Amino acid sequence: MKNSRLFEILYLLVEKRAVTAGELAQRLEVSERTIYRDIEALSAAGIPVFTQQGQGGGIRLMDQFVLDKALLSQAQQDEILFALQAVLAAGSGLEKETLAQLTALFHREGGDWLEVDFTDWGSGAAERETFTLVKRAILARRPLSFTYYSSAGEKSRRAVEPARLVFKSGCWYLSAYCRIRQDWRIFRLARMEDPTLEEESCPPRHPPERLEVPSPGGEQGTELRLRFQPSAAWRVQDYFHPKQITRESDSHLLVNCNFPEDQWLLSFLLSFGSQLEVLSPGYWRDILVREGKKFLEVYET
Repeated sequence: MKNSRLFEILYLLVEKRAVTAGELAQRLEVSERTIYRDIEALSAAGIPVFTQQGQGGGIRLMDQFVLDKALLSQAQQDEILFALQAVLAAGSGLEKETLAQLTALFHREGGDWLEVDFTDWGSGAAERETFTLVKRAILARRPLSFTYYSSAGEKSRRAVEPARLVFKSGCWYLSAYCRIRQDWRIFRLARMEDPTLEEESCPPRHPPERLEVPSPGGEQGTELRLRFQPSAAWRVQDYFHPKQITRESDSHLLVNCNFPEDQWLLSFLLSFGSQLEVLSPGYWRDILVREGKKFLEVYET
């Protein structure tokens, strides 16, 4: 426990350069006397730490001190670089300098061994700019306002307190407290338009550990049984969990799944065209038949 506390004190001093014993005691939930004993232990271990009296004083590290990279194992260094590569791929590029510095510090060659791209095919700079703005809002604890389109196509203006970026099923989402709904909501970044970073600050909020995407109107999910042509296997295996898929002797794929009944589900099923047959529920077969007739009317006209 003591060693863990000593490392935390050291990292805090590296980050802030100066901090009072009272601040450390409150942060680590120990007495100031314990903090001073910890400082003595760090000094005895060769860490150039000292106390400074008077206004602006506190516990300090010598300006020339640099945290030894040996405090991190090679595996931990690789994990840090991997995480930065991933953030850099979807971010604004501001992490590039940090990545270069850490790569040099860790003596890693070939820092470009990994490329991560979280964006959809054909997505442009606008989506990356939205990602960057949302990230700034979260880190600075500032509200965001934007125009949002629901999965049913409904347009509304939202004002939120952003809390967390979520990457799920190939898409970026924002978990935020919606000031209009007075509750937590999740927003898909690709459906956000004209995001604006407000000047005020917002209080820190802790989002729910697990937040599901609400369906329009609060519809409950429905159990679907789907049968796919072998030619759709690559999409089926990309989207559905292996436990949801059963391969038939003729290579057709049976899928049992649960989805909210909304416009998105209709678009998803239609995207497979003739590669998909809905086996149940029966009313979804009727819905697809009606949509097919609408297609015919458009092209026959």
